[in-house]
Amino acid sequence: MRIHRCVRILFIVSTKFFCQESIVLESIPFETQNLSVYIKEVIDERKEKSLGLVENKLGADVVLKLNPKASIAIQAFMDTSFSYSMNAKPIYVKIKNIQIQQSQSSISDITARAYVNLIFLEKRKDTLKELFNISHYEDQVFQKSDTSELFDTHERRIRAALEYCVQGFIHNYKAKNTLDLNATQTQFITEYSIEEQSELGYWYNFLTFKKTFSKHKEGWEISYISFEDSNEDFIIPFVMSYGQNSLKSKSLKDKGYKSVKSYTLSGGLDGYLKISPGIYANIALEMSSGVEKLKDLENNKKNHFLIGLSSKQGIKIIPWKEFGIVIGAGFFQQIQNSRVYKTDFGFELELGINF
Repeated sequence: MRIHRCVRILFIVSTKFFCQESIVLESIPFETQNLSVYIKEVIDERKEKSLGLVENKLGADVVLKLNPKASIAIQAFMDTSFSYSMNAKPIYVKIKNIQIQQSQSSISDITARAYVNLIFLEKRKDTLKELFNISHYEDQVFQKSDTSELFDTHERRIRAALEYCVQGFIHNYKAKNTLDLNATQTQFITEYSIEEQSELGYWYNFLTFKKTFSKHKEGWEISYISFEDSNEDFIIPFVMSYGQNSLKSKSLKDKGYKSVKSYTLSGGLDGYLKISPGIYANIALEMSSGVEKLKDLENNKKNHFLIGLSSKQGIKIIPWKEFGIVIGAGFFQQIQNSRVYKTDFGFELELGINF
């Protein structure tokens, strides 16, 4: 909790040092099903008034806000569709939350999200009584090259999320004022689900170094690993590795070779099972190919095409998301067409950084 509080305070303080850009919310009418209400007042009760910190078209970090401010912009948005009349019932709206997020969601894609949480109230005996609480987020996926379109469409997603929440209120309000309450309420639940706030997944680009130890060899491996740390329990990362290994002298005994070294590229099917935040069980099935360089007892050199298949089981720990450090350990089993051995098994230690 202390870490999250510190990060939030740091964000609030740091926004003063970032450029600010405003979003002008378009007031486009939408269907209100002739509901006899109007929006008396929009109240912004958020402590942090910005929409979030995102990248603009030039790749610079900017703080977004609604122009001139959220309560005025959303009031104008509501007034376009809800007309005031003497017989219309006044409704109050509280802005519980409104955010813009964007995060890399694959090697080539970025997901942009607008999240809105509104509370609709009515006045009873000089106090505001809550009628309906609804939240919704609008997601859209862009290619990393489409940063200009991504930034230009933040307003559209905010407007779509606002309209969803208003339509949810309309359906709920009509249901509570309809004799056939159960049937109408069932229809509302089907059409308008209330969505809790959730953060977009954090994208990792790891460069890791592994030290490998096995029955026949010892060496090292460099890997590029990328994945989105989402709410899913099972994550499939992208992994590509390059490794070098030298055979132990006892494995060369009676084989007629003075030294054997291998250079391989590997990739395959990897999966991370999330045990808890920052802790993952790793299972993998990888294929490797490369070259095996052999030197016999008379110093004659030979090259041999090497291909193999390995399975791996281990654990990866990312103790601090903000600092992007990964620590790992695991076991592996391998079969390959080496001139010296066909099967091998061992363990590996891993350390990497996010970039």
